[in-house]
Amino acid sequence: MSLRRGIGLSAAGLACLAALAAGLLIWFGAWYFPAWKLEGFSKDQYREAAVFAAKGLAHAEGLVFEDFDFLKYRQVQRGSEAYVWGSARCRAADGGTEFAWIYLEWSRKRGQWLRNYSLVLATPDDEYFYTRTLPSQWGRARMAIDRLMHQLERNVREVLHPLSE
Repeated sequence: MSLRRGIGLSAAGLACLAALAAGLLIWFGAWYFPAWKLEGFSKDQYREAAVFAAKGLAHAEGLVFEDFDFLKYRQVQRGSEAYVWGSARCRAADGGTEFAWIYLEWSRKRGQWLRNYSLVLATPDDEYFYTRTLPSQWGRARMAIDRLMHQLERNVREVLHPLSE
């Protein structure tokens, strides 16, 4: 085998490995994690499902879930879609209060609640998105990617180290 062919096969192997890793991350973030451990909650158990999701997010972020300051449930008039969203009050390790946004939707296709979007609100890096000159456009893009990667990392942490009750 020539050196050129060996390098080509190595590059193809690395590209396949990278594609497999990217596919696995997409599968985890789009299919597996949104439904993880929510299959036992019926549509009417929206509060319990939201509390479970909030406790998991808080635990993965090093917080302790206390309660929801508000929780809103909405079922559409036609079809079987339903949504629940709210602001979860959490206690930080230093005793401070932090808030998390929890948003779940009922999947008619899967017959269960799914995590749509959840995050800790007003984190220290939020202020950077509202300054006019700093960071630059590339800096904002890098920060957005960092935030997405942090959310994915938090989701993986939640699955690998679940809250035990």
